[in-house]
Amino acid sequence: MRVSTALAEAARTARAQRVSSLMVAVLCAAICAVTLLTVGRTAAAEEQLLSRLDHAGSRLLVVTDDRSAGLVTPAVIQVLAGLDTVERVVGVDAPVDVTNSVIGEGAERVPAWRINGELAAAVTLTTGRWPQPGEALVAESAQSRLGFSQPAGAVTDVNGREYPVVGSYIARSPFEQFDAGLVLAGDETTPTRSVHVVVSHVEAVRVTETLVVHTLAPPDLSEITLQSPTGLADLQRVLGGDLGDYGRGLLLLTLGAGAVLVAVVVLAEVLLRRRDLGRRRALGASQWGLVGLVVARTVVAAVPGALLGAVGGAVIAAIWAQPPPLEFTCAVTVLTGLVSGIAAIPPAFLAAVRDPVGVLRTP
Repeated sequence: MRVSTALAEAARTARAQRVSSLMVAVLCAAICAVTLLTVGRTAAAEEQLLSRLDHAGSRLLVVTDDRSAGLVTPAVIQVLAGLDTVERVVGVDAPVDVTNSVIGEGAERVPAWRINGELAAAVTLTTGRWPQPGEALVAESAQSRLGFSQPAGAVTDVNGREYPVVGSYIARSPFEQFDAGLVLAGDETTPTRSVHVVVSHVEAVRVTETLVVHTLAPPDLSEITLQSPTGLADLQRVLGGDLGDYGRGLLLLTLGAGAVLVAVVVLAEVLLRRRDLGRRRALGASQWGLVGLVVARTVVAAVPGALLGAVGGAVIAAIWAQPPPLEFTCAVTVLTGLVSGIAAIPPAFLAAVRDPVGVLRTP
């Protein structure tokens, strides 16, 4: 029998047996809705929690050259920027106080950081142009403190060195501290005090930490200070594992209970329709053909119910708390259809192996 013919026959049979088809549809709708309102909320909470833990601020690795031994050179920063596990990297010096060069000594002091590497990795340019070595950008939030009406002018540090200001910026996460003052473009020869590495994902923190230390190659590990988010990486792994195990267990329980109920409904229908199934066997239908018919009939009834339950469950979850991830909703819908088909196999096989002559003789 062709597949299209078999599906058409399954659909016709499902329409003829409205009561059992409706019960299967209602059960599948309930399975989907309950799963999305329980396991779906767990999946949404897990996704939200892991997203927060994977924020750029939780992926920041800072290594400081405590003895100013020239470990963090521009060449080292360039090497680190090429690592697969590194999203962004900049070299940062300790901040120095600067004042508006026009106002002079009476001006308010603000911090300025000299940065080696791509400035775009730490700040977003809003006006002006990117600075050359020896030039500066001013944070939009610090312009009024410096007495600038526009991001243009010059600032002078405590050593009397002057830096032209050629634009303004907003700091990118996790470099929000730069919003308090200015950033100075470093040159290609002067090392910085520390290197700030934003790791691509939390799971790569440990391996990136090892690579950074090996690249810096300090004579003694006591010469550097390492600030690493390895604790957050461990926390993410533990929480992700616990929430994942809980969600999988709850999902198996929900689908298992739904499968049992679907199997009971199909079994009852098979027993009630045993003469019709026996007649099909007597007319030449094969055992596997009969099993396929019962399973297909169940799936045809289950799919509309699963879709309806998925839509209803997602809407209720969105109103109640937080909508589950779209991928999870689609996966639950597909799983419900598959589970209903698998649950129908034992009753269908029971009907297929019975002697058709004996069935037809039964009053």
